[in-house]
Amino acid sequence: MTEDILQEILVQDSNGELFYRFVNADGKMWIMPARNLRTAMELYQPSGWKGRLLKRWFPILHRLRIVRSVVHAEGIRCRMNGELRRLLEKVLDTEDVEFSIFCGTPCVHQKTTMQISRGNKILGYCKLTENDEIAALFEKEARLLETLHEKGFHDLPKSLLLERLNDGTTLFLQSTRKTLASEVTHEWSGLHDDFLKSLGQATLQHLKFEESDYFRTLQALAENREWLPIEVDSAVLRRALEEVCHRWQGRKVAFSAYHADFTPWNMFVADGRLFVFDWEYARLTYPPMLDRYHFFTQTAIFKHHWKAEDIRQYMGSAEGRWMDAEDYKAYLVEVIARFTVREQGHAKGDMLAAMKLWSQLLSFLTPHRKQ
Repeated sequence: MTEDILQEILVQDSNGELFYRFVNADGKMWIMPARNLRTAMELYQPSGWKGRLLKRWFPILHRLRIVRSVVHAEGIRCRMNGELRRLLEKVLDTEDVEFSIFCGTPCVHQKTTMQISRGNKILGYCKLTENDEIAALFEKEARLLETLHEKGFHDLPKSLLLERLNDGTTLFLQSTRKTLASEVTHEWSGLHDDFLKSLGQATLQHLKFEESDYFRTLQALAENREWLPIEVDSAVLRRALEEVCHRWQGRKVAFSAYHADFTPWNMFVADGRLFVFDWEYARLTYPPMLDRYHFFTQTAIFKHHWKAEDIRQYMGSAEGRWMDAEDYKAYLVEVIARFTVREQGHAKGDMLAAMKLWSQLLSFLTPHRKQ
């Protein structure tokens, strides 16, 4: 699918601009222009130290053959498809746009993302897909962004264009406030707390638990148990589901918006404010503040390389006092349910490893019942 998209949006041209293509150990691929490479590399959001070194030094040293060899950067010459370029330049009201490409995380919902820029200025981000299911996610995200802006919540992108091209590719163009001075932080701060509290206040709804998006996510798992990976302890998950549902069953709840992928690589700090993007999996009626547990857990896995026991020890430490066991259980049940349904029994690689760890954490929080 990735190669199909690249063939549609890129034209191989011996007289085209020089780009570098490189792939990391997880199979993720980027295509970066040699021109204004420092700006282009803002699309690259590494969590490990090797990736951060690459982002810092490759724009400076990329002309050295030995450096390109070490990072396995392949030089290619190409240009953007003319129809796509004209459309982007018209919407962004500019000429001579530049771009870099991230080909997406390998998974069922893998999509291609282009960072659109000119010189040192980042103009927006464009997601592309030929998959109708992913295109439907783009449509859902566009509607949600519009809803959040109408509610007065503005620290997130604006939808600039959602369109299907003649070749069948769907593109979704969004605005951004990102600049070269923007910072990505992997540490939780008051900015994150303030963002989620403001989001919760702006989107708070009172409704029956069974009418919430959260309940529907759990129900989707119950209806598709055959997709559950064997790495997930089904008995533990079943008990946890029962306990979580019993907590709210038949009651009226006060739920609010949930980003669903609230991680350092989907946000940045600009002008002292937190700007959050990639809302395609967001929902409007979830238990408040669950996003903090996702931020914590994904950072623990991908930045600190913690195992389940490391997270368990953290929960028992002074630093982990903010964590509520029942809220964490509610998060773990949801994230297992959502990704089980999304992957439809085809989870692999990092996703499968994460699901196994989430299951192990659930077993800590859901002890076996005495007979």
